[in-house]
This record gives sequence, structure tokens and C-alpha cells, in this order.
Amino acid sequence: MAIPALKSIEYDDDELYDREQAAKGMEGNVSSYPLGMQFRLCQTDLEKLEAEGSKPGATLRFAAMGEVTSVFRNKDGCRIELEISEFAGTDGKFFDLDEPTHICMCGPELEKIELEDDCERGDMIHLIGEARLESTADSEFMPGANFQITALTFEDESEESRSEGG
Repeated sequence: MAIPALKSIEYDDDELYDREQAAKGMEGNVSSYPLGMQFRLCQTDLEKLEAEGSKPGATLRFAAMGEVTSVFRNKDGCRIELEISEFAGTDGKFFDLDEPTHICMCGPELEKIELEDDCERGDMIHLIGEARLESTADSEFMPGANFQITALTFEDESEESRSEGG
């Protein structure tokens, strides 16, 4: 199966306008990207990725394996939360994260990457994407880096998906 093309998860003009209207009266700017699509890697995981020393603004191509830990559905849409435990950089070699990280995909993100909302807890999803380094922290307590996913696609790695494929 060919991997689908990466899809931008940046909000379009209409989505950004809606978010700005919803945030009226609150301080701060509305982000152009979904906040739930940010993740953090600790210093030891950055070293495994060979990304230590990168500067904010740098772009990283990645692959990750995530387990669905939560699915919330209501009349307005769906939210799927993933725990990322395996990660790969541009070399494509997966490694176990010392500190698993989490992302949350809601209706607009799910639609953009064409991920159906029929996930169940325990399903595995193989993410392929690009992320922008937003910030780094060199501190005694939480050294690491924060990333914003900017483009994404996926492969379903659930048992059901693998058995249907062959």
C-alpha cells in the first residue's frame, strides 16, 4: 500500500476566522495550527533523533506509532487522542521514546488527513508527517523540545486493518 501524500493541517481562512470569533475577548493570538497537534520530546529522545542543538523554526520529517487512548464523540464531532511511544526521524529507523508523548486530533484535523472517526481504544496508527520546532528548554527539570505538527498523513495499523489487507 502506498503512503498517502502529506496534508497540511494549517487552518484555512474560514477556520481561522471561526476560531478568532470564538476567542474574542481572550488575550493572545489564535494559532494557525491546532494546539492539540503539538508534542514534546525529552532531551534523551532528541539525542536518539540526533536533533539536539536544533533551533526553533527548524522542520523535522518524522514517523511515529501511536496507540489510540481515548475516543470522544458527540453530535458536533469527534476527538481522538494518541499516545506516541515509537518515533523515527528522517532515517526512518524507529526507536522507543523514553517519555511517550501525546497528541489530540479533532474534527478539522481528522477531516484534513481523512482519518475516519471509527477508531477504538487500543488501535495503532502509524503517523507520517512534518513538524516545526517551536521551542527548546535547557533546564534541570524538563530539558527537551516542543514541536508543532504542520503536515500529516497516516496508515492504520490496527489488527482489523492488517487482517483485511491480506
